[in-house]
Amino acid sequence: MTCTYENIYPVRPDVPLEYEGAVKDALVNHGLKIGDDTVFVDVPRVAFTQVKDADVAELPMDVGDFWGAIKIGSGCYIESGCNPAFHSQAVKLTSVQVNDGIPGQISIGDNVVLQGVAIVAYDKVEIGDDVVFGPLVTIMDSSGHPLRGRGKPGEARKITAAPVKIGKGAWIGTGAMILKGVEIGAGSVIGARSVVYDNIPPNCVAVGNPAQVVKML
Repeated sequence: MTCTYENIYPVRPDVPLEYEGAVKDALVNHGLKIGDDTVFVDVPRVAFTQVKDADVAELPMDVGDFWGAIKIGSGCYIESGCNPAFHSQAVKLTSVQVNDGIPGQISIGDNVVLQGVAIVAYDKVEIGDDVVFGPLVTIMDSSGHPLRGRGKPGEARKITAAPVKIGKGAWIGTGAMILKGVEIGAGSVIGARSVVYDNIPPNCVAVGNPAQVVKML
């Protein structure tokens, strides 16, 4: 038997909320830490996910384990609607717990702009202050599965992860993908649709697949 997934959604776009400000209230009530003056435009998809091997399939999911796993700073702008003229989608923030381990941590600094960005944390994704994301960026600190042994016993235990860190004032272009173990230096610019699988130094422009530094700022 393969591993199984269980999800709790503090908020999601297909579940209507009843009043203005309900997004922040629902997130805080589920243990997210959110700073002052952070604005939510429409409803993001926020998920707590537990992936379990077959031998611990009866392990109950405890939402309390995820308390404080996602932190959003002050003055952030989080755009999840269909109003933009360009391609976008709901912002997706997912903290993943493997079996009974520590859930992944997402830490978003102050004055960060997220537009249709997907962040998945098995270990930790850390975003500094004043980072701006174009739409449809994906950040994952894990592949989400082992390279071998898919569907076999112990698959979840074999999942590996490595922290991702994005430095203060970085700009991440639309459609970029940032993979596990990557650190992007402060003030750097990542070009649209770039795939970042290695560290990028501060104050530079990096583009391409794989992303390569083309200019120092």
